[in-house]
Amino acid sequence: MTDIKEISINVDGLKLSALSTGAGNKLDNKHRILCLHGWLDNANSFKPLLSLIQNAEVVAIDLPGHGHSDHQSSIYSLAAQAHISLSIADALGWNNFSIIGHSLGGCIAPFATAASPALIEKLILIEAAGPRSETPELLPGRLAQFHNDMRQPEKYKSRLFDSIDQAIESRLRANKMSEASAKLIIERQLKQVEYRGQFKWQWRFDSKLRIASPSYFTEEQVQSVLRTIACPTLCILADDGYLTDRREIQPRLNCIEKRSVVTLPGHHHLHLDTPAPVADVINKFLQ
Repeated sequence: MTDIKEISINVDGLKLSALSTGAGNKLDNKHRILCLHGWLDNANSFKPLLSLIQNAEVVAIDLPGHGHSDHQSSIYSLAAQAHISLSIADALGWNNFSIIGHSLGGCIAPFATAASPALIEKLILIEAAGPRSETPELLPGRLAQFHNDMRQPEKYKSRLFDSIDQAIESRLRANKMSEASAKLIIERQLKQVEYRGQFKWQWRFDSKLRIASPSYFTEEQVQSVLRTIACPTLCILADDGYLTDRREIQPRLNCIEKRSVVTLPGHHHLHLDTPAPVADVINKFLQ
C-alpha cells in the first residue's frame, strides 16, 4: 500500500495543505503530477486515486480557501489559481510536471498550461473542458450580482450542523456520489465550533467562494486558451456527469490537438466513486 503523507507548501504568503505520495522514490521515468480538485472539494477527492497511479510522485493540493489551506484575502479567479498552481510546482522544485484537474481543477489546468506551456508534460481533465462561458452582453448583470453579493457577506456564511452525518446528508443532496465519497470529502472540509454552549460543525471553505464571479470569459476566449494546449491531453468524461448534455463540450475538445477522450460509467465524481477504472486509463495515458 502506498503511503500518503500530509505536507504543507508556502506560496505567495499562503500556507497550502496537500496530500503527497511517491516522493523520494527512485523510479525510472517517474512522473510528477499535481492534482487540482473541484469547487468546494479538497485534496481528499483524489485520495482513493493516489495509491493507484503508477511510477509517479503525486501531490493533491487543497486549493486556497478549501480544506486545510489558507483563505485568500482577495476574491478568487481562475487566472490567480493558475498562477498559484504553477507556483506550487516551483516550490516543490519541479522543472516539469503533469496536471490532473477535476471540475474546477480542470478549468484551472488549461489556464496554467497556457500561462507556462513548457512546464506541462501532460494534461488530464476529469469531467472538465474549461470554465463556463457567457456572452458579452451579460457582463453588466454579472457585475451587479457580484456587487450585491459583496455587500452581503453574511448571506454566504457557513451553516451550522449538529453532526457530521447531517453534513454528509447535505452534500449528498447537492451531488450524485456515494455516501463513502461524500464522507471522505467532508472529513477534510469540516471544523468544530462552539455555538451557544454547544459544539457544532461548520464548513472550512472560504465563504467568498460562493460569491458570484464579477465576469465570465466568452466562449471564444475559452476556446482560444484550449487551442494553445500543445501537450498530450486526456479528457475523462462520466456517462452521467455534468458535461453529458452541454453543447459546447465537443467544439472545445476539438480545439485540443493532441487529445484523447474516454467516457466511463459514473457521475461527476467518478474518480472518487470508482477510482480503479479511472486510474487504469490514466496509467495507460502516462505510459
